[in-house]
Amino acid sequence: MYLLTNLLLEEFADSSFARLFTDMNGWTAALFIIGLVLCVIEMCLPGFGGFGISGVVLVVAGIVLRMIFGGDLLMLLYMVLIALALFILMFWVFSKLITKSRLSKTALFHTDSSLPAGATQGTKDYSALVGAEGRAETALHPVGRACFDGETIDVVARDGYISQGATVTVVQVEGQRVVVVEK
Repeated sequence: MYLLTNLLLEEFADSSFARLFTDMNGWTAALFIIGLVLCVIEMCLPGFGGFGISGVVLVVAGIVLRMIFGGDLLMLLYMVLIALALFILMFWVFSKLITKSRLSKTALFHTDSSLPAGATQGTKDYSALVGAEGRAETALHPVGRACFDGETIDVVARDGYISQGATVTVVQVEGQRVVVVEK
């Protein structure tokens, strides 16, 4: 059993994963760690700015330097996977912290609408106009404006051109598109 344990430890010591950390240059480790710290700082600040860009550049520089100073393809894979795992872990931790802390109540993360509940902005319902009669305010060829009960709205003529001042009837409403025909 002792012989098997020694053999496994010896094999692990010779593996690319173990050499990734044991043979690492101090500058390489420093660049990698400083890059991760800068990315953490960026996660605390809104936007994607200097800290995030610098952090990603330093992490990549650390990976490239590790490859230059005696790395192999397996070490490259390990470094990229470690960086991705750390980024995902940092994002997950910060998203949990932000949603449960006082920071989520600040204006930065405030997502309530200024409109009252149930109201929508910019989407008026014209379905009640089907069958209504009005007057063409502009020439419709095929798009123009018509007035219905004192309200002027954009309309589309179904059959092409309708002259200004003609009486029109709404035959169809599709969302914001009001289709009219000349009476």
